Amino acid sequence: MTGFQACVERGLLRRVVPSKEKGMLSIKRAEEWLSEARKTLEFGPYRSSLIASYMAMFHASRATLFIDVVKNLLEESE
Repeated sequence: MTGFQACVERGLLRRVVPSKEKGMLSIKRAEEWLSEARKTLEFGPYRSSLIASYMAMFHASRATLFIDVVKNLLEESE
């Protein structure tokens, strides 16, 4: 059993249909968070900038999963 399959069985991951639409929405959210991170960094609330940067990375990674990786992982696990 792979780590991916174990996560599915434990309910930590679930099978979803890859969605370019959801991926593009996550890219939009990533761009919004990145813009906010830049603005807050410029004016000095560094913790806020760090959180916004994390959110930008999270949504960019999520977009990749929605568009590409999920499909490949699902095919490998079947």
